[in-house]
Amino acid sequence: MIFGPFGKAWLAIVSHLFFFADVLSVVQGFPVEFNHSVASVGVEKRNPTAATWTSAGKFTGVRLHSSCAGKDSFFEDVLNNMVTVTGSAKTSISTIEKAMSKDRKKMLPTEKSYVDLYQSLYGEFKPTDKTAVKNAKTKLKSLSSFVTKYNQGLSGNAFKLDVYCDHTQWVTDGTKDKAGDYWFKLTGEPLAIMTDNKNTDICKEANGDENTLAFMTTSRGNVKDFMTVCPRAWKAWTGKTLISQKQETVKSLLTKSIDDVLDATPESLFLHELSHTESYFSAKGSLDDEDLNNGESAYEWVAINKLAKEDKYETTISKIRPLKNADTLMYMVSGLYLSEKANWGDGTCRDPKNVN
Repeated sequence: MIFGPFGKAWLAIVSHLFFFADVLSVVQGFPVEFNHSVASVGVEKRNPTAATWTSAGKFTGVRLHSSCAGKDSFFEDVLNNMVTVTGSAKTSISTIEKAMSKDRKKMLPTEKSYVDLYQSLYGEFKPTDKTAVKNAKTKLKSLSSFVTKYNQGLSGNAFKLDVYCDHTQWVTDGTKDKAGDYWFKLTGEPLAIMTDNKNTDICKEANGDENTLAFMTTSRGNVKDFMTVCPRAWKAWTGKTLISQKQETVKSLLTKSIDDVLDATPESLFLHELSHTESYFSAKGSLDDEDLNNGESAYEWVAINKLAKEDKYETTISKIRPLKNADTLMYMVSGLYLSEKANWGDGTCRDPKNVN
């Protein structure tokens, strides 16, 4: 399992081709954090010795392992908030399309906020350059399609996901791959694809650092995906949400960067992680964790802004990395939701009324 450098949060992707037991493995991780107490619902037992499973409230496709006991409503709240945030993004994207050809002086403050964020994450363009605007609209259409599908999947309970609230179900017998990493399998889940890690603790790096907060893996046949939340996540979360952050006043947000705001919210983690799900988006349709030209991972504002600049002139949709990058999508969707009050176009909170 390879975890890229990511300040407060780390993601991991691993791909390995097997035959029979050797199959395609994909792993991705990201930061999260929450604490919530609730009663269990929808109890299911696979067999007398299997773990107990509950559902995330009305999101019956999202099953919670017994390690998530007491967190049913917490997960339901997060998913409900994601429905709201992705739904809001759909409307905001329509606004961007109508505003991107406008003279900036004629834009409303909110239109500037939306367009500024879009250009920072998917590439700058001049409103007077018809070719550039056309290319920007093509990229926006692709983004819109993904966000719409995302919202439909959440609203229609179409995600098939098993959530583990600790990593104890991932075990290794000490067998290593060619790179010297330990192989891990998910106990009690025959469909789960094996994955690897340099440490015998799947949530730790080779040097013992606990930088991994969560990771996603898929199953044979892509029938469902598995999300594992590591110990550090439960220590890091502050209890804030995108909904509560939006309710903050501009004055209280002016001292914050978009990284600070998003790192503290659970929806940010899930928006990123669920974009990796192959059981819903498909192996080709799901998002990845892209690298910059220098090989560094495109996580958080500085890196994803740089990624947008590097692919600014790329016009082939399949080659435009920001459209394939999970963190870019998460920042865009989350940022649009927060942009009614603030302009995050430079990665920090600015009063829209003061942005020219």
